[in-house]
Amino acid sequence: MDIRITDEKLVQQIERIAQREGCPEDQVIARALRLYEQRAEATGTSSFLLAISGLGSSGQGDVAERDEEILATETDAVRGWRLERDES
Repeated sequence: MDIRITDEKLVQQIERIAQREGCPEDQVIARALRLYEQRAEATGTSSFLLAISGLGSSGQGDVAERDEEILATETDAVRGWRLERDES
């Protein structure tokens, strides 16, 4: 994997820490990620993107293939989405 950091200030910060610690830049980044994960686990928080991943997941794997069918059967041209509930 090849990751490029385009934020020059961040690159300089990583280089300063690496020089001060006497280790390669990738080790600085690895340590920072480990500390981030440990802190997130300890506080019970996660990043925003991880928190919202899967939001709205239907559990159906063929939604993209059936999009037209789903829209035709589950929407009303005037009222929008309609909720079909089994009232029995």
